[in-house]
Amino acid sequence: MLKPTVRTPLALAVAVALSSGQVHAEAGALEEVIVTAQKREQNLQDTPVSVSAFGAAAIADQNIQDVADVSQYIPNVEIAETPGGSTGATISIRGSVSINPAVTWEPPVGIYVDGVFVAKNVGGLFDVAELERIEVLRGPQGTLYGKNTIGGAINLISKKPTEEFGGTLKLSAGNYNYKEGFFSLNTGRLADRAAFSVALNVRNRDGFYENTSSAAGAVDEYKKLDTQAARIAGSFDITDRLEAYYIFDQSKKDNTPAFGQFDLAGSQFEKKDKGANDGSIEDSSSTSGHALHLTYDLADNLTLKSITAYRSMSFEDAGDYDGTGVAGFHTRRDVDSDQISQEFQLIGNGDRFDYVLGAFYFKEESDAKNPFDIGGANGLVKNWYGVESQSYALYGQADYYLTDKWTLTGGARWTKEEKDAYIERVDGTGGAFGGNIGRTTAKDDWTNVSPMAVLTYAFSNEASAYFKVSQGWKAGGFNGEAQNVAIFQKSYDEETVTAFELGLKSRWMKDRLQLNAAVFQNNVKDMQLSNYLGAYSLIENAGEATVRGLELEMLAALTDSLTANLNYGYLDPEYDSFKDQSGNELKDVNKFPYAPRTKISAGLEYKHSLGFAHLVGRLDYSWVDKYYVYHEPATAELTKAGDYRLWNARIALEDIRVGNESLEVAIWGKNLTNEEYRVNGVPVADPNGNFVGAANYYGDPRSYGVDVAYRF
Repeated sequence: MLKPTVRTPLALAVAVALSSGQVHAEAGALEEVIVTAQKREQNLQDTPVSVSAFGAAAIADQNIQDVADVSQYIPNVEIAETPGGSTGATISIRGSVSINPAVTWEPPVGIYVDGVFVAKNVGGLFDVAELERIEVLRGPQGTLYGKNTIGGAINLISKKPTEEFGGTLKLSAGNYNYKEGFFSLNTGRLADRAAFSVALNVRNRDGFYENTSSAAGAVDEYKKLDTQAARIAGSFDITDRLEAYYIFDQSKKDNTPAFGQFDLAGSQFEKKDKGANDGSIEDSSSTSGHALHLTYDLADNLTLKSITAYRSMSFEDAGDYDGTGVAGFHTRRDVDSDQISQEFQLIGNGDRFDYVLGAFYFKEESDAKNPFDIGGANGLVKNWYGVESQSYALYGQADYYLTDKWTLTGGARWTKEEKDAYIERVDGTGGAFGGNIGRTTAKDDWTNVSPMAVLTYAFSNEASAYFKVSQGWKAGGFNGEAQNVAIFQKSYDEETVTAFELGLKSRWMKDRLQLNAAVFQNNVKDMQLSNYLGAYSLIENAGEATVRGLELEMLAALTDSLTANLNYGYLDPEYDSFKDQSGNELKDVNKFPYAPRTKISAGLEYKHSLGFAHLVGRLDYSWVDKYYVYHEPATAELTKAGDYRLWNARIALEDIRVGNESLEVAIWGKNLTNEEYRVNGVPVADPNGNFVGAANYYGDPRSYGVDVAYRF
């Protein structure tokens, strides 16, 4: 394989992505796409990784407002809000998912903000002011990332301070009284040594549904939006070899809960505009982070990088999970989580090889107060649980260019994780829900070595194929929502996956057509699944599972002005063995959560110069097959999501000259056909513990608006 040009690690950046449509070079050819999935800049077509990326232009053109918006454009990726709220994320990549938002869980998909791992998906749908790009990697990650994840990784990279003075002021308005204000400012290079930037973003919107409950404290509307995000960054050239980069980000949400619509077992899919949830009171979160990147060029081809970070998150909600206007099952969660991490990377290259070596340390403390009320008069159950965990890792990966056509890549990761958990309960029901539990602790640790190998062959400068074998690993843990001490103190097992992937990266017709494809098989052992029991959860390890799939991503410059993209994902998961605690084999009846069999997305983008401005129009379509939210058959049927399709569009006049500055005006719409579709739900049980229906949650209705941006 021809060795790709390696750019300095000081300038890590991503260009346009497969799904962005921002691809025109001269004569209508597709531009080179640069990604940093392997910790250095590479042409996407030379990278043996299944990765989709969204640059700043794509984020604007496709009106991506949070992490959940990107999932409709990526094959075999599902991102949804957790049931009942809008500040937590349920993320599934190639069938790897955690449906339980409890803080004692490890996420199968890693979220990284400017290279810093974010431990909890509670609060994971936060805004990051002024993103430069979003990268989504599919498949096990570990030999290049601080935290080993079995499903994939989502990288959120914010904009670095620019060399020149400038900024942006944007105002937006839309239906449901939507209002947004955004401001960013770059100081430019100061004294030839430092540059700073600041960005602020505020969004507000009325609720989508009316709450007809008159209960004290209940919200008047569901899914009101009230968010603020801020970011401050500074880049410092301390010496000619040493660079420091500091980022502070903060996001606050004071929303109202989502509408839990009660659907009786066997009823049809029918979305309602209003309903009574007497326990819907609060849905808020606050996240902040500090990160210091130090980059030192030891030599022209050798760089040492340090990432030191601290992040904190708090989350408060009070939700109604019976979906009715009478007291049934109400919960409150007050969560606090703090984490520190330190990572070192040594990045180098020689005549015929490139390599990355890393060391990683991570410590987290998470605490939750999680009381719930059963039927009002039955009494209040008070719960406290939490975990303190530490992770240590050494990892490395190297590319060796055997010939001009063949490249061998190898890597490995050693990880040790220690967890110390606790649980405490006061059962106000008189013992009906497990009785009182004094503060009880449990401790365990897990160690793993995960290797990876890739063989890549370049047919030409325009096409290459790769075969990849990798292992992913997720540590075991303790169930903070366990019904009794015995269940809590018995840790659930670690989860492992061995992944096989055959991929193609290609360009055709003089760089006017790009076709990338991957077929994969994941062999999963001890898959961690949470079974909902009405008030508690039971953590189960599915013995063995096999997940097979196909992914196609196509991009074509149809004319010099018109670009089209088409993405297709196919997923075929099955359990090879799944026995319950009594030894009954359930592999043929249990479901795979958040694993739609088929997913399609397509888009058209048109660009044309009008002289006084550039016209940019984009139309996107996506179709998602039906899927289940839970694995247990009864709860899976009650909350099953049917197939649905979404249409989004945006038309903009860009680069309207206003003196030496520019103006942009755009109109946009999301879910243009007002599709009614279910995204998840929570089963509802009667007083005897029998599930009779579910509090189900539906996707957002049609929204539209206008953006006006002034750039100086």
